[in-house]
Amino acid sequence: MFMADENQGARVYHLEKSVSGRRVGVLFYILIGYVLLQFIWWAYLLIDLNRTLYSSLGADAVRMKVLMVAGEGAVFLIFLLAGVYIMQRTIRKEMELVKQQRNFLLSITHELKTPVAAIKLCLQTLVKRDNLDKQQRLPLQMTAIENTERLHNLIDNVLLATRIESHIEFIKSEDTDITTLTRSIAERLKSSLSENIYLTLSLDENCLARVDQNAYESIMVNLLENAIKYGNGSKVEVRLTRNTQDVRLEIADWGQGIPDSEKPKVFGKFYRMGNEETRSKKGTGLGLYIVSELVNLLGGKLTIEDNIPSGTTFSVFLPTSHRTH
Repeated sequence: MFMADENQGARVYHLEKSVSGRRVGVLFYILIGYVLLQFIWWAYLLIDLNRTLYSSLGADAVRMKVLMVAGEGAVFLIFLLAGVYIMQRTIRKEMELVKQQRNFLLSITHELKTPVAAIKLCLQTLVKRDNLDKQQRLPLQMTAIENTERLHNLIDNVLLATRIESHIEFIKSEDTDITTLTRSIAERLKSSLSENIYLTLSLDENCLARVDQNAYESIMVNLLENAIKYGNGSKVEVRLTRNTQDVRLEIADWGQGIPDSEKPKVFGKFYRMGNEETRSKKGTGLGLYIVSELVNLLGGKLTIEDNIPSGTTFSVFLPTSHRTH
C-alpha cells in the first residue's frame, strides 16, 4: 500500500512538473513574439519618420536612411534570434538534467529501500524464530549478506560519482597483474549470481597493466552488473587479451542490445533508457558513467559494440605495464 501511494505521488509530481514546464515554455514564446512585434512596429515608425523628415532631400536620401534603419534592424534581429536559440537550447538542457535528477531520486529511493527491507525481514525472522536450526538460518543469513553487499555497492557508486564530479584525485596507478585480479573479481561475483546466468572467463595469462586496483574493480563490477541486468538472464562472457600496446577487457552479454541512437548517451550521468516510472530494470544510471570516467582517469579507452548475433559488448583498453612479462 505504501509503495502504491509512493508511485502515485511520483506520477502526480511528474505531471505537475510537466505542466509547469509547458507553461514556462508558452510564456517564453509569448514574450519573444511580443518583442518581435514591437521591433517590427518600432522599425515601421522609424522608417515612416525618416521619410517625413528627409522627403525634402530627395528620394536617394530617403532610400539611404531607410536602408540604414533596415540594416541596423537586421543586425539586431540576428542577435535577438541567436540569443533566443541559445537560451532555448540552455533551457532544454537544464530541463533534461532536472528530469534525469528526478529519475535518479526515484530510482535511488527504490534501490535503497529494497535491500534494507530484505535485511530487516531476515533479521526479524532470525530474532523471532530463535529455534531455527543451522540449515534454516543459513539462507536467511546469506540473503542478508547479499543485500548488505548490494547496499554497500550502491553507496560506493554514489560516493565515487561525487568524487569524480568534484575532481578529487584518488587514482593511484601501479603495475598490476590484471589476469589474477579479473579472475578474483569474477569468481567472487559468481557466488551471488542466480543459477540461470552463465558467466564464462577467457583470460590471457600474465596480462600486466598500470591501473588503480580499486578503480579497475569498480569498472569490472559495474560492467558485469550491467551485462547481467540487461543480458536477459543468459550468458555473460569476460574476455581479457593483451598486445604490445594495451590490455583489452571485454564483457559481452546476449541480451536485446542497445540501439545505435542510444549508444552515445549511455555513459551520461543519470542516463537510463526508458521511463523511470515504467522501467522494470533496477539501477541508478551511475554505473556506466562511473566506468567511462574511471577509464579516462586511467588513460584508457572505452568502446561499445553490438555482440553478434545479439547483445552488447563493452571493451576497455588499458595501457600495458612497464614491467616485462
